[in-house]
Amino acid sequence: MCEPIEKQFERYETLLREMWTASAKYLGTFSVNLLVERVVWELSLEYREIELLRYDQDGISCAGIAASLKKNPDLPVDDMFVKFINRYLEILARLLGHEKTEKIAKKLNEEFGRIPFDFDSREG
Repeated sequence: MCEPIEKQFERYETLLREMWTASAKYLGTFSVNLLVERVVWELSLEYREIELLRYDQDGISCAGIAASLKKNPDLPVDDMFVKFINRYLEILARLLGHEKTEKIAKKLNEEFGRIPFDFDSREG
């Protein structure tokens, strides 16, 4: 990837904040925090650094992960965040329905492009 890791990271942090805000409009902050907690728990088996993600009623912060990048510059940022986003959208689709989740994914694609949203909302 040509883009410096810091720029990649900033893009993903902005994207996660947008997702959190858009989801909170439908579900409320408490439910969004539970959703994020679930995805963090699932991904932490593969990417321990995802546990450094902070989220509360004010939103989401990736500052802890950014700090860990200094210690581990080989962290697969793209893989970790793409898996996080897709898993998040899969669960969101089950909660909100495919149509509302598609609207959120479409908005994110328009704003951030180049990120492969390949969630399957029909999954069981």
